[in-house]
Amino acid sequence: MKRKHCEPDEFTYTIMIRMNGKIGKADESLALFQEMLANGFSPNLIAYNTMIQALAMGRMVDKAIFLFSKMVENECRPNEFTYSVILNVLTAEGQLGRLDEVVEISKKYMNKLIYAYLVRALSKLGHASEAHRLFCNMWNFHDKGDRDACRSMLESLCNAGKTTEAMDLLGKIHEKGITTDTIMYNTVFSALGKLKQISHLHDLFEKMKQDGPSPDIFTYNILISSFGRAGKVDEAVKIFEELENSNCKADIVSYNSLINCLGKNGDLDEAHMRFKEMQEKGFTPDVVTYSTLIECFGKTDKVEMACRLFDEMLAEGCYPNIVTYNILLDCLERCGRTAEAVDLYAKLKQQGLTPDSITYTVLERLQSGSHRKVRFRRQSPITGWVVSPLR
Repeated sequence: MKRKHCEPDEFTYTIMIRMNGKIGKADESLALFQEMLANGFSPNLIAYNTMIQALAMGRMVDKAIFLFSKMVENECRPNEFTYSVILNVLTAEGQLGRLDEVVEISKKYMNKLIYAYLVRALSKLGHASEAHRLFCNMWNFHDKGDRDACRSMLESLCNAGKTTEAMDLLGKIHEKGITTDTIMYNTVFSALGKLKQISHLHDLFEKMKQDGPSPDIFTYNILISSFGRAGKVDEAVKIFEELENSNCKADIVSYNSLINCLGKNGDLDEAHMRFKEMQEKGFTPDVVTYSTLIECFGKTDKVEMACRLFDEMLAEGCYPNIVTYNILLDCLERCGRTAEAVDLYAKLKQQGLTPDSITYTVLERLQSGSHRKVRFRRQSPITGWVVSPLR
């Protein structure tokens, strides 16, 4: 092209910079960028982003930040893509602390949308502290908040176990013109429940009922499960009754959570009664319902009842999963019913299920004749609480 005296323009250079960057030749990309400048071209946003991305792919953090500063100096406004490239390379190179430097360089362009984007991105990457610090900067410098950023920040704080900060944020969101919604409350409820912070759970639920928004079915299910996890059976039953008297209606998850709570806290008769009640109301028990009850009966050595429920489950066309089989295998092995356990394992294989580490642990005990009560925990994908007895 050059031999034919067809001079490259800024688009030509940008394409060449991108292609060299993609094949790991960041130095060649940089040489092309400098040649473009020497030929009198002023890079636009795409050219700067392309060059910064090439440097980032080459892990050249210092040069990427230097070019970013030149970009700002030359009045070229960075966009979300610019920040995402820099954020990714800082994370990859363990230099996330330098994000403050990047923010300071471009402070004249740091608007609410860019802050909100960075908060969401950091939250997704699991960097709760960095996201929170940046969120506080956004909070201090902008009168109006960003709903998506607030949700991301709440989720990030909750995932990191920072429930005090999450509740504080939830209480202040209205100051930035954002109305709290049920998703925000449910996010915090779930975190408080996992950490068994029952007093905070009570207080926040009362605040929600007083100030709004109205609880939804997910709120009630989270609370039932949370109180059950903490052994607060009366509170769980109270929440379930409140649910039934509300505009929401109990669903199968509500019943599963309540049955789980009752059974695992020793009230097996009530758990079984609720199981019958849900059937009378037209709910079809699922694999979680049956697995929970089989576990509870198995724990109290009511093996016949556990086996009867397993047979009922099959008769109703509800197929056991590996967790259900592990529960019953464990129950039979502990009670010394070795032959039945072996037959059950054969059924498991016939169903096409793949044994997991828990299955093999029980099998090892069967083979060794050991009846030590060594168990493992598995978590319910629906209620978020333990469904298996293997712990």
